[in-house]
Order: sequence, then C-alpha cells, then structure tokens
Amino acid sequence: MKQSVSDLKPKHQAVLFPSLGYVDLKRGHCRAFIHGRVYIDGKVPLGNKIILKGLKRKMKAAPGDFEGEPFQSRIDGFLAAPGRRRRIVLQVGQQQYRLLRRTRRDGTFYGSLSLPEPIAGQLRDGQESRTVSMNLLRSQDARGMIAATVGSIHFVPPRGLSVISDIDDTIKFTEATSSTKMLANTFLKPFEVIPGMADLYRDWQEEGCDFHYVSSSPWQLYEALAELCFTTNFPAGSMHLRYFRVRDQLVKKLQRVKKHSKVPIIAGILRRLPKRQFILIGDSGEKDPEIYRFLAEKFPRQIRGILIRDIAERRMNHKRLERLIETSQERQVLFRVFEEPEELADVVLALKQKNA
Repeated sequence: MKQSVSDLKPKHQAVLFPSLGYVDLKRGHCRAFIHGRVYIDGKVPLGNKIILKGLKRKMKAAPGDFEGEPFQSRIDGFLAAPGRRRRIVLQVGQQQYRLLRRTRRDGTFYGSLSLPEPIAGQLRDGQESRTVSMNLLRSQDARGMIAATVGSIHFVPPRGLSVISDIDDTIKFTEATSSTKMLANTFLKPFEVIPGMADLYRDWQEEGCDFHYVSSSPWQLYEALAELCFTTNFPAGSMHLRYFRVRDQLVKKLQRVKKHSKVPIIAGILRRLPKRQFILIGDSGEKDPEIYRFLAEKFPRQIRGILIRDIAERRMNHKRLERLIETSQERQVLFRVFEEPEELADVVLALKQKNA
C-alpha cells in the first residue's frame, strides 16, 4: 500500500519554515504550528517582470549589481510563480498528517498538528527545549521510495525564559530607516551581522533561554536569513516572518509591512506559551519600542524584559524613553537601551535573581 504524499510535481520547490512546538495546557496535547511554501523556481510572470524593473530603479544601483549572486538568489523567491493549489502531506515520527487546506494561490500553507504520542510524552516530561524533525512527503517512485523536504519543530516546555528577537538592525545590519539603503542591503549586499550579538545569544542559551526570531522581513528571505544565522552561530529557534506578495507592489508596501506586522505574531507566541516569561529585544529604528510597550501592557505577567538597541539613524528621544520607562516601572519590567551587546551580559542573571 502506497503512502499518501503531497501532490507536487518535479518542477515544484518546497520549503518548511522552523516551527514552534508547545504544550496546549488546556488539552494536554503537544502541538506545532507549521508554515511553509511551494513555488516554481525560475518562472517569472510578466507582471512580476514589470515590478522588478521598478524595484531596480528604486535601488539606484549600477546594472552590474543585479547580476551578482545576492540579488539573483534573494529576488527569486519574490518572483517565482507558485502554481495552483496543492495538497500537502507531512510526517512527524511515524505519523502522517494531510493538511485540511491546500496551498494558497501564493503557494503558502499553514496548519496545526498534534504531535505523535511517543514524541509528545517525552516532550511533556522534559524540562529542556528539543528539536523535532518533520518531513513534507513529496513523491513515491516504483520502488516505494519517498522523497521529502525536511523541516524542524523547535519545542519549548511550558515554563522557562524565552527571547523574542527582532532581526533587522537588531542582529543584522539593514538600515531600515532608509528605503534605498534597506533595499540595497536586502537585495544587493552580503548580509552582515551586528558584532557581538551571536556571542550574547549563545551565552543566554547556556543560561537556559530559548529563542524566537520575529521580524517584519518577508518569508521569501528565509533561506538567506537562515544561512546567515547558521554560519554566524546564532542559537537555533523558531522563526516568524511575514509573507509578502509582489502583486502588492514590492517597492511601495515593503515599508508598511515592516511597521505593522509583528504585534499579532508576538501575541500568538505569548498566548501559546502562557506560563513562560519573555525578553523582547529590538532596535530604535522603527516601531519596536512602541510595539514592545504595547505588548508589555497587554501581557504584564509574561514580559519581563525590554531591550532596545539605540541606532544612530533614529535615536531614542525623550518622549519614547519616557513612555517606556513609565510602562517598565508600572509593570516591573527590566528595561534597557544599549549600543553594544556587552552591556546586556548580566540581563538573564538579573531576571533570574529578581524572580527567585
């Protein structure tokens, strides 16, 4: 008897994004919210080609810059045609899951899984985070061999300390306050990390922290961002980005997406992990101070620290500082503005001593 598989053709590419695994405290089940994308590599619709020309004009770059590897690899995810809706079949352990909904027209798919009991039992009893492998089953040949796209579920126990980290201008140089510089750093230049941030995060990991990378960067940049985090030794964790459609006008709406997308994503993590405590870390360049202040007021029992990297392009002015200081004092939240990662070396220890 053949196994059920996703109805993907050889021309289809698929990617599974790092997912968050957690214990559903109301039901006692171990669950995972999964997210992925199917697309056709190298097929660029006419409308996307027109938008691509506008993007190139916006970046004000030399023609040769668009022939380089960074641009070719990063732009592809925005332009590749996804094809029609497809059925998705996943496997975790020995258990298969056929998602109720097919891929969307943009190629993305979502689903919530109850993890198999043998795995769930180990996770419920554990006190440390674990990574669980999952496969998107693609095809079955005459010999019964199954091809698969591999992904990961980062499971965190119900209690503990998590770090929710921004990416742009917090762990990676983006210069998001300037649309021209942001586009150049996103599409034309090699990604560059903020010195010392990976060391800081690894130290926090050794002190028992789990990580959730939340950014308004589009999911189409996931593979480039994942490679950056891996090669620079950032701790593994769940990743939560935004999907962006080229038809929504790449140049005009990318800034809007970057400003308004993180609140529901972070709130979803907090609701799934109601017993955990969180450190929120971001930068002063965009809306992180305002977003984090709002979340600290909405989830006062969970958010224990707010850390803002003060960048030269948009310093923390008196008004922003005053509001965050007021909220942190009312909610008993550790709040710091920093320029160098070394300034945060004692944060986790300070929070543990405060909660002892």
